[in-house]
Amino acid sequence: MHRPKPISSTHEMYLKVLHQVGGQRGVARLTDLARGLGVSPGTVSGVLHKLEDMHLVEHQRYGFVALTREGNGVAECVLRRYETIRALLTDVLGVDAETAAVDACMMEHAASQTTVDRMRALLARLRDPRVRIGAVPRRCQSELCAVCKPLGVCGATPDSHE
Repeated sequence: MHRPKPISSTHEMYLKVLHQVGGQRGVARLTDLARGLGVSPGTVSGVLHKLEDMHLVEHQRYGFVALTREGNGVAECVLRRYETIRALLTDVLGVDAETAAVDACMMEHAASQTTVDRMRALLARLRDPRVRIGAVPRRCQSELCAVCKPLGVCGATPDSHE
């Protein structure tokens, strides 16, 4: 996480949605954020005050809401976790896109960075055409090579390490 003191999953969700609805402009109206979150504008207003106190957003009363530099960093981190988990669910586990999106949204707040990094490494290895998970070449049987070490298991085909 980007902060010494972790923020709540609700706050992470607000930052992520603000990042998404803000788009290239980088700003959004409170009503856009409420619509994106499926909550009332009054609810959004209360949470925005807390995020402002944490220096994660800038909010002009009755005006635009924008992520600060730190808020943008947290939002991008949450988005990366979401995308990684969603990809693992769809690409590896074969979960349908709609279910994967809902599940990834819940899981993005609970998964540790170590777990997400391992998921990302696994996805990268699976997308490598030289790799077939489950195949254990002789070279890696006793000790994992540098390619396989980040995963803790070998998933290379016998000729992929040559």
